[in-house]
Amino acid sequence: MATIIANIIYTIFPKIPLTFYQIGCGLVLSLLPFFQNYSLEPEIFMLMVIAPLMFNDGQNTSGDHFRRSFRQIFNLAAILAITTAVIIGLVAHALLPLVPLALCFAIAAIVTPTDSVALKSITKDIELPTNVSSALENESLFNDASGIVIFNLALASFISGDFSFSEGLTRFLISFFGGLIIGALAGLVFVKIQTVLVNKSMDTASVIVPFSIMTPIAIYLFAEELGISGILAVVAAGIIYGINQSRLKLTSTNVRLVTNSTWGIISSLLNGVVFVLLGVTLPKVIRRMLPYSTTAIIKLVLDSLAIYVVMLLIRFIWIRLNVFHVQKESATTKESIIAAIGGVHGTITLAMALSIPLTSLGQPFPFRDQLIYIATIVILLSLIVPTIVLPFLCHKKVVQDQQAFNNYRTEMVNYAITQVKQDPTISTLDRNYVIDMLNSQKSNTEIDRKAVQEIMSKAQQASVQAVIDLANEGKIDQKIANRFSRRMVTMPNRRIGFMTRMRYIFKFQIKRFKTRKKAARLKGEATQTVPSKSRQEIHDERHKINQLIKNAMFQSANHYLDQIETEENRNSVNFVRSSYSFRQGSSTVDSETDSLRNTLLIQSFQSEYTYVADAFKSGKISRSLSDQLSQSISTDQMAYMEQGTGSDLLLA
Repeated sequence: MATIIANIIYTIFPKIPLTFYQIGCGLVLSLLPFFQNYSLEPEIFMLMVIAPLMFNDGQNTSGDHFRRSFRQIFNLAAILAITTAVIIGLVAHALLPLVPLALCFAIAAIVTPTDSVALKSITKDIELPTNVSSALENESLFNDASGIVIFNLALASFISGDFSFSEGLTRFLISFFGGLIIGALAGLVFVKIQTVLVNKSMDTASVIVPFSIMTPIAIYLFAEELGISGILAVVAAGIIYGINQSRLKLTSTNVRLVTNSTWGIISSLLNGVVFVLLGVTLPKVIRRMLPYSTTAIIKLVLDSLAIYVVMLLIRFIWIRLNVFHVQKESATTKESIIAAIGGVHGTITLAMALSIPLTSLGQPFPFRDQLIYIATIVILLSLIVPTIVLPFLCHKKVVQDQQAFNNYRTEMVNYAITQVKQDPTISTLDRNYVIDMLNSQKSNTEIDRKAVQEIMSKAQQASVQAVIDLANEGKIDQKIANRFSRRMVTMPNRRIGFMTRMRYIFKFQIKRFKTRKKAARLKGEATQTVPSKSRQEIHDERHKINQLIKNAMFQSANHYLDQIETEENRNSVNFVRSSYSFRQGSSTVDSETDSLRNTLLIQSFQSEYTYVADAFKSGKISRSLSDQLSQSISTDQMAYMEQGTGSDLLLA
């Protein structure tokens, strides 16, 4: 409830980052009697909150992006994380000489992971440099696991009282890479199971959605049971899930939409819950520090500030000097400062701080309150500093007006339509159906009736010519072609020019006189040599000829429309094309055709997503506009899938 209330308040007053509203709602909750002695079970928190969040981040990571950025990810999430933990551990031990070195490394591991979700909340209204934003997202995906592995090693060393560097490094490598390998293998197994369910027509929301939610929990438990990193395992499994989504084909479109929506809601709520719990925990942390002297409390605050500043310096130097060539090009000083400050801490930091054991060897765990207090101060500093500083370093996001959105949406739809037109395997009728549906995504515009009438008359001429060509090729009788063509060009309501009409009439009359005697002779011969046909045979033959003429006219008209279509007349051409498609497809659409059209429609939506991704990558559109366009695609996709299928969609 607190998370939902925070979201409601944020929609009313969006000037303050959502994270602070969530923390504030947690502070209010802490006033209730139930929460005054509240304690969170760390393992449950990691299992039910962190594991699903990390899995969702993994499955939303592009496979191509992951492969391209693997070196950067490993550099920032592993090497930088380890370096930061070692240096901060030594600094913490110098600041807190009474705290054992192992626990100093534990607090260093706690404050190492970054949180991209909290950063997005803080930077909602400012535009981060693209390379910095990408680096921060790559780092936050895996450095959580690095911090957790180092934290567990530090705690184990403190409790056992024995630490071996070689043994610790070995355990780290086993936990780190073991988590990746086991997670990837487990992800493949779960993808295979889900594919089998889909192929067995078990792709219902009541099966696939719970199965998807269960996956990270099961993989986390399995990995932890093996003594490796459960967090890395769920991240790796999530990436495998994202890469293998195409293997599910498009047989469960509705379920996939429901699954994506469900994960979006779960991710949003769980991230909100984390910061609400931070707000709930703050008063408890402060109360535990009250028995200490004011001097001791102030010293802990200054120690926390020093740890935070040292951490900023490490990040700045690492990125500015491009250590291990983390980027193709060295970042500027400004970009390095932004990247350093952008290392916001949140979810994992709080989780690890709260997971410090209450007791050790039957005694209260030493320095537990001080360590949690330091971690809490670092979290708050990492949230407050970028909120204040980044607006001065970065440009404010340009609010895209509706006209800009409409223009890019039109380009996006046109790109998808072009992809459909370039596929020679798609029938004209199915192609027009998809084009018609895609065009409905555009903003409504006035149709030039005069242009439509002119295009319609030209398309009719193309249709008439198609009938003439059938007769010339001997596919239909010349008499049928003449009768049909005369009817088309002499109808008074057809907007065909007088000279054009007379040319067609003269042409057909000449052909009529030339072929009359030949037709009569052929008819006589046919009467003598061919037995009379039954009424049903005559009916079937006429139906076949009519269908042949209908298809030829349809194909010819669409070929003409494709040739004349330009950006200026696109709306008028689409209107004419839709009318032809409606007449051609007025018969009932069977289930096979309906399934094919839905598949083509989903492929077209994927083309739109590709356009948005490429436009954002090239800097053509901003992140906010990219998100807005992607959201519009998702909404349209869901709307079309829920409208119905077959002819109902065509009529809609």
